[in-house]
Amino acid sequence: MPSRSRVSGGGAWLTAVGRPVVRQIAVGCLLLDMFFALPIHASMESVAVADTQNEDRPLDVVSGITYRAGTRLRIPGTGWSFVVPEGWQSNRPDDAEMPFLIPEEGKDLGMMFPLAEVTRETLREQLREPLSLLHGLSFIPSGSQVETEAWIAQSFEGEEMAGRALAVMGAGNAAVIYFLMGPPQQMAVFHSVLEQLGQSTRFGESGPGRDAGL
Repeated sequence: MPSRSRVSGGGAWLTAVGRPVVRQIAVGCLLLDMFFALPIHASMESVAVADTQNEDRPLDVVSGITYRAGTRLRIPGTGWSFVVPEGWQSNRPDDAEMPFLIPEEGKDLGMMFPLAEVTRETLREQLREPLSLLHGLSFIPSGSQVETEAWIAQSFEGEEMAGRALAVMGAGNAAVIYFLMGPPQQMAVFHSVLEQLGQSTRFGESGPGRDAGL
């Protein structure tokens, strides 16, 4: 992964039906900068792995806590929740709105961008745009989009890196974009992890994501 000096700043995936998503990208870049300042496995406190039967009981994400695989997390103030994928952890640094997804082993990284008032076509257009995190870290769409009723997926290429995005749609024009990045040989892992995220995503009472096979 690039040094932390190359992963700060803002970026693009710009406008979603009049609602700018620049803020989400900027927050993600701030998280990136914080992430590379900390050891991957460092945590102030750990939350026990949620039992399978308890995955329907989401925990509000709190900064400084590492949440292990199988835990259903909810962003406070929203009805959106997801389950931390197998082999990964989630952590939200202080003063950051969105949590990271961090593998238990390796240097991959996952980010997420919740959106409101977006349409399917808007999401298609956003995923066709380059993703720039500035300071040399950028990704260009690669290949065709894959789409079902519930989600849109797009691969990305970067300098010595690769990425995969999954936009999961909910009721009321709500959506969340999950973005995983790391070495190109990790793409098969990204597909599996995004499938888990897509299947576990819930928007309020709308139920879990459907047909999330990638």
